[in-house]
Amino acid sequence: MKKVTITLGEKTWKWWKDNPWINLSQLAERELNRIKALEERVLGTCPECGNTKLRFDGKTYRCSKCNYAYR
Repeated sequence: MKKVTITLGEKTWKWWKDNPWINLSQLAERELNRIKALEERVLGTCPECGNTKLRFDGKTYRCSKCNYAYR
């Protein structure tokens, strides 16, 4: 696993020190994966086949080529 350095504001740092049960590594990875998925939806690129055309049926986005469903 790669290591990164993050910077927290003073208030956030104090709050986190009072809540040590929060695993920042897991939190950051989940949040980055969430942002990545959101960006893929906005940009319209399928993570499975790389197709740039998506269809939206009112509930989910689906790739027009491989029918991959975004959740």
